[in-house]
Amino acid sequence: YDAVEVLRTHMRRCTSENPLSQVQYADFKTYLPGDILTKVDRASMPSSLEVRVPLLDHTLVEWAARLPPHFKLHGREGKHVFKAALEPHVSSEILYRPKQGFAVPLATWFRGPLRRRLRDTLLGPVLRDSGLFDTDTISTLLDQHESRERDHSAALWILSMMESFLRQAEVGGRFAQPAQETADVMV
Repeated sequence: YDAVEVLRTHMRRCTSENPLSQVQYADFKTYLPGDILTKVDRASMPSSLEVRVPLLDHTLVEWAARLPPHFKLHGREGKHVFKAALEPHVSSEILYRPKQGFAVPLATWFRGPLRRRLRDTLLGPVLRDSGLFDTDTISTLLDQHESRERDHSAALWILSMMESFLRQAEVGGRFAQPAQETADVMV
């Protein structure tokens, strides 16, 4: 598998000779369906939501694809025509703010509604009894995070996932040990 060749193949299939249009076409054929739309679909399915993407209406997409490059990209600002059309209706503060993803607010949740559960989980028997983690260090991470001294949400999330993994890997009251030949290689 060669990801670059996949992109080049799509770019060659684009009917435009313009490099920006070719890159957008490849993006439309790969990143959009293979990442963005898949994530939206998976996020909406558990709630039985059927999500629609009005800006992907085929007539609008075909029209936008035919626009000259200077209407698509103005300096480093993308979606130039779209944003210009919205200026009378949307404040510049919102319209031209930097892109931001839909991040999960772990830092807030770990200080609020999930605080007690996270503390109980990370300081509970699974991580402690595994012998892999120092509970004093984990307690310090939790204290610093809760007091807003430091944002340890990424580390706390990883520890939470490790606790879940170890809990599921537990066999007969003891954690499964790697096969001897594997353990020898790891040493």
